[in-house]
Order: sequence, then structure tokens, then C-alpha cells
Amino acid sequence: MIKHITLALVLTLSSVAGQALAETFTEAEYVAIFNGDNINKQKQAIDSLVLAGLSDPKVFDTLHAKFKASLPQAVNNASIDYSAWLLKGLAYSGDEKYLQTFNEIIAGDYPGKLKKYAKKSIPTLKQYKSWTPILSDKSQYAASETREVNVIANALRSDELELKRYAAKRMINHSLYAPYLLSVLDSELKDPRLLKHEKLAINTYAYMAKALASSGEPEYKATLEHIAKQSSERKLQKYAKKYLKTYY
Repeated sequence: MIKHITLALVLTLSSVAGQALAETFTEAEYVAIFNGDNINKQKQAIDSLVLAGLSDPKVFDTLHAKFKASLPQAVNNASIDYSAWLLKGLAYSGDEKYLQTFNEIIAGDYPGKLKKYAKKSIPTLKQYKSWTPILSDKSQYAASETREVNVIANALRSDELELKRYAAKRMINHSLYAPYLLSVLDSELKDPRLLKHEKLAINTYAYMAKALASSGEPEYKATLEHIAKQSSERKLQKYAKKYLKTYY
């Protein structure tokens, strides 16, 4: 299933970047980074593309050019890993023009690691084809908030369960507790329109409840108490009770 492969690829990327918050960049900064030679900075930038909400194709065109230039040098573990990172980054564009590149790697005489990530990148790219318009929808952006906060808020408000779950996980893992994000979470949890007796839905709302609870803000305790007592899903009730004990 596409939705499960996407998160697996995201986690593969994040394992290199560690738990530190991925720095966010402007579109011009992304272009400059991918035009440069700082490999660690490029990996950091690729990790942040997961929820960047970019709309400028120049960013991914620059990344694509860097990937093409890296291929002749992909002859040892370090250089192959670098090319794999660049290849994976293209998947977050959601732009089907890069399918040709993925298919060329799969069919060509290239290292197995590149072939593996080319195969994984295809379903991820297709997922981001629907996610990117959601994340980059500036009509929903709050002028007082950063792009990162607005992009995560868009994800939380979306009708894509996997996207909502990943946004909640990112809040937890990187301690992102901006008041605006917490208010969006609170609203979504008070009206759980996508909740149903199904694993992904329950798991998604559980992570959203955990993100809200882990802020420790007392004004949201009532929302969690309501979930613990009134949710239509018993498993979600149990999660909410656990979070109340852990964070309050």
C-alpha cells in the first residue's frame, strides 16, 4: 500500500538526520544548497522536504541536476549513499516528470541501493502528488505563523490520515508546540470526522491526542478527558487515558 511505503521512506531518511529538528529553508536557500557542495547540508535539506510545502519547481529541478551529476561518481559506499539521498529527495516533489528518472535507474546498470530507492520512491512520489497541493495551500496559511507551522497545520487539517499522523509524529519528535498548532489539533480532535473502526484511523487520532497531551498545556486537558470517556473507539479511549496519566 502506498500510504505505508511513504512513511517507511520518511523514516529511512530521518534515521540519518537523527532526532534533531530539521532546519527549514526558503525556496531560494534550497536552490543554493543543492547547487553547492555541502553534502551534510543537502541531506538536512532533503530531510526537511518531507513537510516543506514547496511550490517552486526550481528547487527539485536543481536537486535533479545534482543527482544526475552525482551518478558518474557513484562507485563506492559513500558516493552511492549520496546519490541515493538525492534520488529520494525527488520523491517529495510529487512531480511525475521524475518518474522517468526513477525508471531509468531501475532498468539501468546502476548499484543495487539506487535501484532499491528508485523503486521505493515511485509510490512516495505518487503519494506526494496529492499531498503537495495540501501542504502548499497558502490560502490556509496564517500570516502570523512560520511556513513550517502553516504546513504542519495544513497537514493536520487535511483528510489524509497518513499525512495527519505524520504531522502529529513530527510535532512529538521535535517538540513543536506552537499555540497555533495546538489549537488546530484541539479542533481536529473535538471533531474527529475521519475516525472509524479501522487501524490507521485509530492510530492517527491516537498520535494526534499524544501530540496535544505532550504539550502539557492545561487548557487542552478537557479535550483529552472527553476522548478518554466519550470516544466511539475504545482503543482510542485507552490511549487518551494513558496520555493523561503521562503528561498531566
